[in-house]
Amino acid sequence: MKLVCSVRVENRLLPALAIKSKQKYAQSTLALCKHPNSEDYCIILFTNQNKNGTKYGVRGNISQILTRFINDGKATIQFKMPPHDLFVQCDVLQLKSFLHLLKRVLENKISPKELTCSSMSVTPVAKNTAPKKLVIRSRAEYPARGFPRTLESLYVNGIKRCGLDIGILRLTKLKILDLSQNCIEFIPEELNKLHLSEVNLSQNCLNKSSPRQWAWLGGNLSKSLTLLNLESNNLKYLPDQLAKLYNLITLNVNNNELKFLPNCLSNLRNLRNLVASNNNLTVLPGSIKQCRFKFLDLFNNNFEANSTEKIAPPTHLPVFSLKECAGRRVLELKLFYSSNTIPHTLVKYLDCAKYCECGKACFESFIRVPGSFLVSGITEDLIVSPNSMMLPLDCYFCSLRCFRTLHFTRSRNPVIR
Repeated sequence: MKLVCSVRVENRLLPALAIKSKQKYAQSTLALCKHPNSEDYCIILFTNQNKNGTKYGVRGNISQILTRFINDGKATIQFKMPPHDLFVQCDVLQLKSFLHLLKRVLENKISPKELTCSSMSVTPVAKNTAPKKLVIRSRAEYPARGFPRTLESLYVNGIKRCGLDIGILRLTKLKILDLSQNCIEFIPEELNKLHLSEVNLSQNCLNKSSPRQWAWLGGNLSKSLTLLNLESNNLKYLPDQLAKLYNLITLNVNNNELKFLPNCLSNLRNLRNLVASNNNLTVLPGSIKQCRFKFLDLFNNNFEANSTEKIAPPTHLPVFSLKECAGRRVLELKLFYSSNTIPHTLVKYLDCAKYCECGKACFESFIRVPGSFLVSGITEDLIVSPNSMMLPLDCYFCSLRCFRTLHFTRSRNPVIR
């Protein structure tokens, strides 16, 4: 008889030698059997580490069997030689059946032909076959009983789902989530409790999301997310919550209806790849000059040259309010905030911050002027439309000092031939 269970083996001599045992429960198989050529019965313990098994004699070799917690699926078998205690945990009914058969062997009330070990020497231990990756490309493949909790990669593509399955929010080990080619209109905020590294939401309907329904961009994703794909969602704007994705490396917003990029790009200090081709961009945020890209794609947009008319420098700025000073400091230190810690009005206030070319945030007190720059200076690899190397900027300056330093002391624009 075989019993699939968890077993911890303890040597009773170790305490006398002042040695602390480090044994843990391991997935095992106990086999009660009789050799066909002798009258000896034995128990063989198989584990993943010991597939040949450890053999224990039964008759005259078991000192006692402890069954006080048998109704909890627990029992202990104590052998004389070797001086081992087997702590067994498994299903209650299977454990009772195994111990009942063992009792019959000890009382010599069993037929010799009932148990043999001819097939026991290679008894395999059930391996952990829980999947780490799941690909779903049709509704028929969708799991009716939920997703395995061991998943690290989940691909649900082209099945026209209109929302995110709540079961996905329970996959604490998930790293890659691909929901492309569906009809998803918004993502629940609870997604930011996962530690995802890649999220692909391309070819969905996220253009129907309200500004508040982008709150999932934050939480644990602020530190874990490195790739975000929002391609082909008919987006007319990108949410300000993008500023919270401090470790984002790749952002794909290709083939949307964007007229401008968020001013918070400078806050994404790790951003190296930006794909924003096939949009309606007319101007870039001035804070983009703080970025250092490896790959930048701005092909097929509607950039227009800004006026070269000089702007007189302002003489003063309004005194910062206490609210603005606190907001600037919170964003400078990258402190975590959400509607659970501060009022929603303040969350919206912080999310809508403007960013100076120096990288600092500003809210109500700033200087805004048009500008232009040579885009090839911030990237290693560049794809733009012909005659689009000099692109227009929408610049914010957080102080008079930044305005004078960054606006009036710029180097001359190089001649483009």
